[in-house]
Amino acid sequence: MLTISGSRGQTAFSICKLTKMPDVARLLREIPAPRNKTNPEWTGLVVERLWLRRRRVQRRFCNVVSCPKTVSRSAAAAAAGGEGGVGGGGLGGYLLTSAVLLKCPALLHRPKRQRFRCRHISHRGGAGENLENTMTAFHHAVKIGTDMLELDCHLTKDEQVVVSHDENLKRSTGVDINISDLKYSELPSYLSKLDVTFQKECHCEGKDNRIPLLKEVFEAFPQTPVNIDIKVNNNVLIKKVSELVSQYKREHLTVWGNVSHEVVAKCVKENADIPTIFCLQRVLLLVGLFYTGLLPFIPFREEFLEIPMPSIILKLKEPHKMTRSQKFIIQFADALLMRKTLFDHLTARGIQVYVWVLNEEQEYKRAFDLGATGVMTDYPTKLKEFLRHYPA
Repeated sequence: MLTISGSRGQTAFSICKLTKMPDVARLLREIPAPRNKTNPEWTGLVVERLWLRRRRVQRRFCNVVSCPKTVSRSAAAAAAGGEGGVGGGGLGGYLLTSAVLLKCPALLHRPKRQRFRCRHISHRGGAGENLENTMTAFHHAVKIGTDMLELDCHLTKDEQVVVSHDENLKRSTGVDINISDLKYSELPSYLSKLDVTFQKECHCEGKDNRIPLLKEVFEAFPQTPVNIDIKVNNNVLIKKVSELVSQYKREHLTVWGNVSHEVVAKCVKENADIPTIFCLQRVLLLVGLFYTGLLPFIPFREEFLEIPMPSIILKLKEPHKMTRSQKFIIQFADALLMRKTLFDHLTARGIQVYVWVLNEEQEYKRAFDLGATGVMTDYPTKLKEFLRHYPA
């Protein structure tokens, strides 16, 4: 086998030979081989040709994924063992190529430039230590050294962007009314004691019960990354958040998105400079691609994967009140999502993986052992203490 100097070229050429990809092998044969196979010019030409090939490979696999008819024809051809089917050596070559690229994605994808990297993320500012989404919570989290603040946004009747998790204020204020039906000056105060959503039978008390504006957070923490959940599909809200991010020059310190594919698409259209998270639809696609071996071939625009650890649901609910099927679904979802191979692949591509919402040390350890970039928690002090003893 010919040896090409340089890790990218050597590995790529080895893949081509091992998987017997006829088109790529033929392409390489067109390049005159000098006496010295490690000649830098020849090496550069080979790598350049291989790099150009990746665009065609990506388009081919993208077309297969996006076109059911193509998938059906390919499956039929494979079943018949005909040309163009995935059978015999072709299947083995595909599996080997997928496995190698899963481990070494930089062969096909240029790693995303990470504007910041966060391990410690305070969920709603740390809802277990201060009233959620308040300035007191945010100040406390930043003071102890959090890497990122996670918060939620809504729009008032007078088009002010406020920080609140719920559209309806019944749970947090005791008043059964929507934020969008009130002017900012009319918003009621938070209750002095709120339940901690992701910690069973726990409450948090506090005196700071004012619902803050998003711009207050930006002004108070100009150097702290902020993770914004756009809670409702509202064009004005998306536009207002984008304007605030631009006004405070925070494109490099902000992440935004939602579980809704439509909301994320609008965010990208409104301001493509702000990185986005995977929506639910794209998370499902990501998992499907991972288990079919197609993930290494598909490019992604998103820079952050934020997913729950399904097993924590068993802790939050009464086990004796859950059916066996419910427990099985949770355990199955946990086994599907919590995969070190998946996390390592995404991390190597420059996509950060955040797991939420974890509040116990064993959960922190499991997430980081699996290769998660960061953890969202309601207890920033507890996570900070854990990270002091956990190797970076």
